[in-house]
Amino acid sequence: MGKIKILKNIATNLFFTITIGILGFVSNKYFADNMGMETLGLMRLFTQMIAYLNLADLGIGVASAYALYKPIAEKNNYQISVILNTLNGFYKKIALLILVLGGISCFFLENIVNTPTFGNKIYIFWILYIINTALSYAFAKYSILFTANQEYSFVRKIQGSARIFVNIAQLMVLVYLQSFLIFLILMTLENLISGYFYLNHYKKSYKILPKVSKKDPSIFKDMRNLFWHQIASVIVLSTDYIVLSKFTSLSVVAKYSTYMILYQMIMTITSILTPALSPSIGNFIATNTKEKIYLHFKKLNSLYMVIGIIFVGSSYYLFTPFIRLWMGEEYLLSNLTLVLLLINLFIGITRSMIVVFKSNSGFYDDVYAPILESLLNLGLSVFLVQKIGLNGVIIGTIISNIVVVYLLQPILVFMKCFNKKWFHYLYDLLNYIIKVFIIYYLSNIFINFFNIIKNIESWREWIILAVKVGPIYFITTLIIFLLDKGFRSFIIEILNKARIIVKK
Repeated sequence: MGKIKILKNIATNLFFTITIGILGFVSNKYFADNMGMETLGLMRLFTQMIAYLNLADLGIGVASAYALYKPIAEKNNYQISVILNTLNGFYKKIALLILVLGGISCFFLENIVNTPTFGNKIYIFWILYIINTALSYAFAKYSILFTANQEYSFVRKIQGSARIFVNIAQLMVLVYLQSFLIFLILMTLENLISGYFYLNHYKKSYKILPKVSKKDPSIFKDMRNLFWHQIASVIVLSTDYIVLSKFTSLSVVAKYSTYMILYQMIMTITSILTPALSPSIGNFIATNTKEKIYLHFKKLNSLYMVIGIIFVGSSYYLFTPFIRLWMGEEYLLSNLTLVLLLINLFIGITRSMIVVFKSNSGFYDDVYAPILESLLNLGLSVFLVQKIGLNGVIIGTIISNIVVVYLLQPILVFMKCFNKKWFHYLYDLLNYIIKVFIIYYLSNIFINFFNIIKNIESWREWIILAVKVGPIYFITTLIIFLLDKGFRSFIIEILNKARIIVKK
C-alpha cells in the first residue's frame, strides 16, 4: 500500500506541476506584453526579496516535520498536539514580525530598486507582498502535519488547485485590465483558499487530537543550526535579482528571470519524486542500519544523476529556441550565460538526495558550511557582477555550489549519516563525473552526425527537435549507467516492484 501511495503522490505532483508550469509560461508572456519588461523585473525582484522575510521561520517548519515522524508512527496524539500548539504560537509571532520588518523595509526600497518608473505605487505593491507572506503562516502548521502523516497527495491537491485558480484569475486581469495592483491583490487568495480546505480537513480527520496548552521546547533545539541553513539557502537562491537590480537594471532582471522560469520548471519536474519519497526515506532511516541507509542513498542518487544528465544535456539545445518562440529575440541571453545556468541546474538536480538524507537524518550541525556558502556566493557575486555583469552573478553561485554543495556538505553527510570515510564520496563523485563527460561527448557526436540542430521557427519544429534530442541523451545515459552493477540492480528492483503493483 505504501508503494501505491508513493506512486499516487508522484502522479498528483506531476499533474499540478505541468498544469501550473503551462499557466506560468502563458502568464509570463502576457505579463511582459501588457505590463512591460520593467514591471516583470520588479515582480521577480520582490519575489526574491520576500525570501529574506521568510528567514523569520528560523527553520521551525523543518524541525517540526522531523519531530512529528515519531509520534505519528507511534500514534501518540498528545505529543502531536503539543508539537502543533508549539507551531501555532510560533507562527503567530512570525506573522507579526514579518509585518513589522516588512513595514520597516519600505524605507530602504529606493536603495534597492534602481528605477523611478513606479513612483509611490511601489510601496503599495511591496506591502501587498508583505501581507501575503504573513498570511501564509496562518495555516502553515496544517500542511506540515498532513505531509508528515503521509498525506502529501492531499496537500498538493489543495495547494495546486488554489494556485491554478489564482493563476487563471491573474491571467484574466493581465488580458483585460492590465492592472498590476489587482494582479497582486489576487495573490492573497491562494493562501485563503488553501487555509479554508486545510482547516476543514483538520476538523474532520483529526478530531481525536486533544487540546493542549503545553509547548515542546525540544523542537527549538536545532533552530540555531537550521537558521544558518535557511540563510544560506536564501542568499544562494534569492540574491541574484537584488544584486542585478542594484548593479545593472530591471531589464536585465526580466531577461534573466525569464530563463529562470524555465530553470525552475525543470527543477520542479525533476524533483517531483523528492517530496513523495522524503517521508518514506525518513521512515527508512529510522528503522535501518547505516550501511543499508548508504546503499539506499546510492540507488536513489544514481537515479537523480541520470535525470540531471538527460534534462541538462537536452536543455542546452532546447532553451534558446524556446525563449525565442515564447518571449522574443529581445529576451535572449548569450550562449555562455546559458552554459553557466545549466551547470547550476545540473548541481541543483543532482544534489537532491544528499539534502533529503541529511534532513531526514536530523543532521543540522554543519553550520559553518552554509555560512561559507553564503559568504562565497554573495561576495563573489557582488564582486564579479561589477566586472562582467550577469555572468559574474552566476559564476559566484557556481563556485559556492562546487565548494560547499558538491564537496564539503556531501563529505560531512557521508561521515555523519553513513559512517563512511571522505574518500568514499570522492570515489563516487569521480565515477559520476567520468560518466557525465562520456555521455555528453557521445551524445554530441550523435546529434552532429544526424544533423539534428537547425533553425527553429515554429513550435512544431521545436517539438520535433525535443523528440530527437531527448531520446539521444536518454539512450546514451541509460547504456552508460547500465554498465554500473549498482544502477543495473536498482533498475531490476524497480521493475520487479512495478510488476507486483500492477498485479495487485
